[in-house]
Amino acid sequence: MKKYIPFFGIAGLVCGIICTLSAFLPGIGVFISMIVMVPGFLLSSLYVMFATRYEVETPRINPGYIGMALSSTPLLLFIFFFVTSGK
Repeated sequence: MKKYIPFFGIAGLVCGIICTLSAFLPGIGVFISMIVMVPGFLLSSLYVMFATRYEVETPRINPGYIGMALSSTPLLLFIFFFVTSGK
């Protein structure tokens, strides 16, 4: 399992980047970002969990935390637009 830990970090980061870029696209981009958000957040969480459990040396910038932040962008945008819509 220890050899798959970098895969979880890179996959979570890639899903987060796709999620963030598609969140700003009009039309179907929002739905794509909501669908990609779940596996991106899951893979990033697995990276952080396994890196902590097996005490893996992580780089200075942890890809798990960045993947989580990027994967949560569509949800944060949804909350922001809901709050600022005046309803």
